[in-house]
Amino acid sequence: MTSITATSPYATVAAGLQSSSARVDRDAVSIASAQGDINPTDVVSLSSDALTFKALTKVAKTVDENQQRLLDVLA
Repeated sequence: MTSITATSPYATVAAGLQSSSARVDRDAVSIASAQGDINPTDVVSLSSDALTFKALTKVAKTVDENQQRLLDVLA
């Protein structure tokens, strides 16, 4: 039998932010160390990771707002 465990939304956001941050570091180093032609894939990836990071921070804010609403309802 398979069991399903729910993870904290904050844990999911934190894992996503760490992963995105690691990719940003990798791409930034690749771009900075390029001598001459910059790999367009690195630039696109860097831009995509910036959007991912921004989206994840909005998710964290939404989770926080929803938890606050729940506490208001229960109070």
